[in-house]
Amino acid sequence: MNIDDGTQPLDQQQHEKHDIKKRIEHQLSYLPIDWDSLNPLLKSLEPSTARWTSKEDDPMGRLLLGRVLTNQAPLNVVETVLTVFPDCLMYNPAAFFMACRHYTTNQSVLVAMVKHSLSSRDPSDSECPFPWILSDLVTVSAAQAILEIYPQGVLEPSPMLSGKTLLDYLLRSSELQKHQQESGVSSNLWTKLKLILVSAECSQQANCNACKKNGTLSPAHVLLKRVLSYPDFFDNVSVARNTIWLLNQLASTDAWIFQKPDPKGIYPLHVVLQQECTPQHHTGKVIARELVKTLLQVHPQSARCLLHQRLPIHWAVEHNWPCHDLLLAVYPEALDAQDSTSELYPFQIAAAAASVSTRTTRTSTPCKQAENLSSASALDITFELLRANPTHVRPIPAKHHTGVRAEA
Repeated sequence: MNIDDGTQPLDQQQHEKHDIKKRIEHQLSYLPIDWDSLNPLLKSLEPSTARWTSKEDDPMGRLLLGRVLTNQAPLNVVETVLTVFPDCLMYNPAAFFMACRHYTTNQSVLVAMVKHSLSSRDPSDSECPFPWILSDLVTVSAAQAILEIYPQGVLEPSPMLSGKTLLDYLLRSSELQKHQQESGVSSNLWTKLKLILVSAECSQQANCNACKKNGTLSPAHVLLKRVLSYPDFFDNVSVARNTIWLLNQLASTDAWIFQKPDPKGIYPLHVVLQQECTPQHHTGKVIARELVKTLLQVHPQSARCLLHQRLPIHWAVEHNWPCHDLLLAVYPEALDAQDSTSELYPFQIAAAAASVSTRTTRTSTPCKQAENLSSASALDITFELLRANPTHVRPIPAKHHTGVRAEA
């Protein structure tokens, strides 16, 4: 005895689905397409979870989505396709390229696709959802729309970028230099780098709120912090040269980003000099000097700007940056400026740094070569600063002190 449970046999369901797909295909074959009648047909399909292994034709709806996009379907039709075939965007950058090409003046379809892709990803997935954004097939306006939705994606790695993030890929490779030679500084990829720098800053909620409150952005700070976080920065000549090139290009097109502090009052020069300079070879010292020189060229006034009541030269000699002469060339008065915290002159801070480096070298073995270089550099800086103004050292009367110390 057959019991009618209200369900249709599987063969009948497949037959009806096949019939609906044929009607959809028929409507898509004749122009102009009647989207108002096509949309209900799409909605009549049951949401599909079929994958590549299915024997169905176009089981994930990728081909159907492509037909809909190339015919510039209205937003509601595209949304219906995404609902019926929720996996149609999985590993399908071609669909986004189509949206960029056929919806040049309206980003609403692209935005809907990106939001759908993000909503369907695994919460534990930390892979960048749009590594293909660097492609020439993605316009600048489309890239901006994508990054506004999910800015943190620029700091997520991708196998398509050799395991790097979008930001690191551009900073560590010579792709931008190649594009600059072919298309000039105004190339799409160069503009995308600026968007990626802004996105990296906005990916941190605190920074984003500060930017909105103060109306300021600090892309130069983001770039410098990122490259200085690379353990091999001072010893990787290709990365260092690419960084210097990027800074020079930014200085020629957007000098303002070096001339304004971030919401905390920190200038790009401060970002660099607050970091410990740890080159292991002479080449690393050359890289360090070139980095500071580049920043001073675009904004020499920053050599006079205080951070925590300390001048850049105080930070530089404390952290072993071989650039005291560059800073003094811009602001010679800094030679006679005491650190407001320790009340030490620059040569005294350098001497203290040399003393610390010497003690560290004697008591530890890791990175001994770098520490020896740092100690020698600090001693050289101490001597040069003292030679620049020997009057900083003179004997103190015995009634005040039994030894010799520095005094202004």
